[in-house]
Amino acid sequence: MAPDEATIRRVLGQVDGAAVDTAIAGWVLAATGSATPPVIAVDGKSVRGTFARIGGAGVHLLSALTHQQGTVLGQQLVPEGSSEIAWLQPLLDDLDLTGAVITADALHTTRAHARYLHRRGAHYVFTVKANQHRLHQRLAALPWPAGTHHTSTAIRHGRREQRTIEVLPAPADLDFPHASQIWQITRYRTIHHTQQTRSTQPKIETHTAYGVTSLTPHHATPAHISAYLRGHWEIENRLHWVRDVTYGEDRSRVRTGTAPRAMASLRNLAISALRLAGHHNIAAGLRHMARDTTRPLHLLGINP
Repeated sequence: MAPDEATIRRVLGQVDGAAVDTAIAGWVLAATGSATPPVIAVDGKSVRGTFARIGGAGVHLLSALTHQQGTVLGQQLVPEGSSEIAWLQPLLDDLDLTGAVITADALHTTRAHARYLHRRGAHYVFTVKANQHRLHQRLAALPWPAGTHHTSTAIRHGRREQRTIEVLPAPADLDFPHASQIWQITRYRTIHHTQQTRSTQPKIETHTAYGVTSLTPHHATPAHISAYLRGHWEIENRLHWVRDVTYGEDRSRVRTGTAPRAMASLRNLAISALRLAGHHNIAAGLRHMARDTTRPLHLLGINP
């Protein structure tokens, strides 16, 4: 007989969350079997359902997701009172980073992380914001029209976005470890009329961001860097959004012990396994699996 829901909940609340993440990461890496150095996005997500109504800490998880396949290579719990910054290195320690490119938001744009990734044989593409105010001011003052340009346009969900990136060699006095190129990207977003806005005039937004990368011009053109930046934010759509909307993670009532982390780990496993099997739409993949109880077993390499 299969265990009931209460038993499963109790067991998940007592498992070693780190061991579960390690086992799942090992399975995903073995199933991926790619010789191509990956591009890996690192980003964190809070499980909202674990936060107390009156405030207080909940479960916050830092994940590593491949740009190419959308598979989760690792997950790290960020303990209460700590910061994601302290847990990037433990998250990546067990991965072979030789030749890999790591993308991360401005929170992780630190000299320590740049040195760590260089020591591991990896490259970085970091965004620079006001939290690194001196570096940000230095980049904003540079002659960007003299840089190498690349422009791309995308239309999605009633929005037209034009991205123009300008890339310059990193100045010798930049004072950021192993920096080879710097970039400025400007996004011009046009939001057309929708029923929700009830407006006949399109809304136009402009946003400019700066960043730094260890990739040389030989390894990354402006078009490559622009693709890395666009791919990084796919972690929101391909992992966080899927766990929230398709799996209802933030509405989950599993809140005690290590159960929230373990459930997030199992969701990561399911998402990765479905993507490796060619299911780009996770909701459709789940419906396909639900039609035959043996399909999930075959998906995981288990012969029923």
